[in-house]
Amino acid sequence: MGCDPKNKEAVQRLLEIKQRPEDMGLILLGSSLDGVENWVDISAEQKEIIEKKNSVPTTYLIPKKETAPSWISGKHDSIAIRITQKDPIPFLQSVLGSPIISTSANFHGGVELQSYKEVRKTLSGVVDLILEGSLDAKSKPSRIIDILTNEIIRG
Repeated sequence: MGCDPKNKEAVQRLLEIKQRPEDMGLILLGSSLDGVENWVDISAEQKEIIEKKNSVPTTYLIPKKETAPSWISGKHDSIAIRITQKDPIPFLQSVLGSPIISTSANFHGGVELQSYKEVRKTLSGVVDLILEGSLDAKSKPSRIIDILTNEIIRG
């Protein structure tokens, strides 16, 4: 499930659907940092590292500025973002002008839905749009790296 991270009402609706507390924060998914540059506090070198093509799906924790919405970062001092060129992410970002919210297709603490059929059965009528696409249900969650320290939070 995803939505425009700049649209507070849409994010609040997403949190309600997922039954997820706002203070947990959310992960952004985009093809670049375009549209959220004013939310993050990084150097040009760090931006290059984040936007560089990576063979391992990687989410970076990036220090946030005061301009970052609390509904994205939650109680954290950083924003989490994963950059990918996998379709349809570049298209969605070009339409929205920013990354989308990346979240699994499940309710908070619930079983992750593993197929388009399961998602459609469970979430039709609950969300606005369900896109069918390729899915690697056996894939592991992305690794998480703190961009300031290069510490691997999740490997």
